[in-house]
Amino acid sequence: MTALRVLGVHGVGNLQPGLEPPAAAERLAGWWSRALLKPGSFEPDRLDLTVAYYAHHLTKTVPQGQDDLDAADQDEVLTWATLLGLPGETAQGQLARPARAAVDWVARRFGLDTRLARAFAGLFFKEVGAYFTRPESRTSALADVAGAIARTEPQVIIAHSLGSVVGYETLWAHPHPPVDLLLTVGSPLAMPDVVYDRLQVRPADRSRPPGVRRWINVSDPGDIVAVPRGGVARGFTGLDADLTDAIHAFDFHRVAHYLSCGATQGILAATL
Repeated sequence: MTALRVLGVHGVGNLQPGLEPPAAAERLAGWWSRALLKPGSFEPDRLDLTVAYYAHHLTKTVPQGQDDLDAADQDEVLTWATLLGLPGETAQGQLARPARAAVDWVARRFGLDTRLARAFAGLFFKEVGAYFTRPESRTSALADVAGAIARTEPQVIIAHSLGSVVGYETLWAHPHPPVDLLLTVGSPLAMPDVVYDRLQVRPADRSRPPGVRRWINVSDPGDIVAVPRGGVARGFTGLDADLTDAIHAFDFHRVAHYLSCGATQGILAATL
């Protein structure tokens, strides 16, 4: 029986210090496989999974928190928090550290651990900032993902978080073999200012990428990265489905929960 060829495109926070890119990609593939092949799901020989690794192009060290961000990145934090409902006076009340005030508000609003929320904001906005403001980093990330697509000729691409942005732009920027399904999960593609307005794809072309037969998006209704609420379809056309699934009660952005959730498992089962 032929296995389904799946390529993962990871999100933020996946830098693997001390490992060369092939070894880092192999480590991530092991983590993804364990989540996809949860007990009672697929037999191991039904899925042929690899992961495209690009984190080393965006950062060499792990950011310590939102206070480690430069001024432009901190402005993006405020934009993001506002999209999540941040009242205007909240950040204004702590002018010395408005980004910290914004992250702390998000943590309280969504019942998150404040320390972990600060660490996540540092990771996410540092890597997003590097991707959009350093052309050489963006070009290298796209080239590595394009190379992985060319080598593996995947039938399915699963792209998580910032990886959905890198994967989407790669599929527009580089020739590639036909892809049966693009599955974006926890995606910030439609986030105005921070992501959407900085894409290299022209607004008129923001649809299903060329050479992709189907595009499905999955987001947790509480995912603080998948904003604005309402799904990717708010800014793009050509989606076959824009689904919501409660992947976890408190940890609603982690890729392992997206890979093991009912929506993802059902989509892959139907594809098989």
